[in-house]
Amino acid sequence: MSSPHDVIYRIDGRALARGLLLVALAVALAHFTTFTYVAALGLDYLERGNQWLRHAAILKGHAGDPWQYRVLAPYLLKSVIALGEGFAVPYPRAHAFIYFRYAQDVAVLLVAYAYYRSLNLSTAAALLGMAILAWAMSHSNFDSDLQFNTFFDLLFYLLGGLVIVRGWWRWLTPLVVLAALNRETSGFLPLLLLAAAYVATPASRWRDALPTAALALACYIGVLLGLRLLYGAQELLTPYAHQPGLDMLAYNLMRAVTWQQVLATVSVIPLVAALGYRAWPPSLRAFFWTLVPLWLLIHALMAVLAETRLLLVPQALVLIPAALFACGAINVTPTKTKPPGAPTRRSSRKRDARLDVAD
Repeated sequence: MSSPHDVIYRIDGRALARGLLLVALAVALAHFTTFTYVAALGLDYLERGNQWLRHAAILKGHAGDPWQYRVLAPYLLKSVIALGEGFAVPYPRAHAFIYFRYAQDVAVLLVAYAYYRSLNLSTAAALLGMAILAWAMSHSNFDSDLQFNTFFDLLFYLLGGLVIVRGWWRWLTPLVVLAALNRETSGFLPLLLLAAAYVATPASRWRDALPTAALALACYIGVLLGLRLLYGAQELLTPYAHQPGLDMLAYNLMRAVTWQQVLATVSVIPLVAALGYRAWPPSLRAFFWTLVPLWLLIHALMAVLAETRLLLVPQALVLIPAALFACGAINVTPTKTKPPGAPTRRSSRKRDARLDVAD
């Protein structure tokens, strides 16, 4: 006869095993997401090329706009590089860069799983979401170095989605401070809280969220202004001499490589998500309308869309879970004809082939 202690031990043991399996899966997937980038760049580039030169320029304070104002990753990496140099590791800069990015990718995938589960997606669906995200990350390396600030941005948005959906709103403000130190594109995080609270039950929920969102937004603006006061005005760096606005938009739309890379990274996920829009939970719809249209428009006007790592935030935060909900709502078309001689069966239970996306 099992004692209560034995039952608790078995439950905890299963939970521990599942947790270890999840971490092992994230580590395995991150191997592909990281080393796809590394293979495209090479150790010499990471050790002495533009990856290192930009890192050093940020630490010296003259990397240009916007790079100079993205300081979180370079200052964290400074200690990691010093540690490698202290132990006389070969290619200390390159290995510091690689394993820092590896750790980022593992964290992104684990937080993505937790976020998808918080949306009430099943364990199987959340694992599938991790795999789809890993695919997108692995195919986002066009004309890119390791881009630590981009993957921190992805991590912070997934953490933001998690704390908003779970109701851990007090953590949003410190998260926004870190995200603003990392990259200026984090400004949507306070707006996501307001949007999700607006569609929540009861209807007055948005009033409870307003002080937190206002404080987070004020911190975001304060960090951005503080960085610009600290480092002063910097030369605006424009990609391939194209100016932000219609010039950049035309450049993006008229290049075949833009569409090739977008398809390679996001695949059919947006289409699948759109087909099941009615199945999306209200919070996910709120995230979509607050973030995705403006995100795409801003990046189409100001960045190179062929560098599809810039699309990972809307892909991971909204489109992947939306597609999983859509798969749970789209029925398999029933067969209208039976093979000759097939027996007729009646059942009181209607069979419905779906991807289980909710517990």
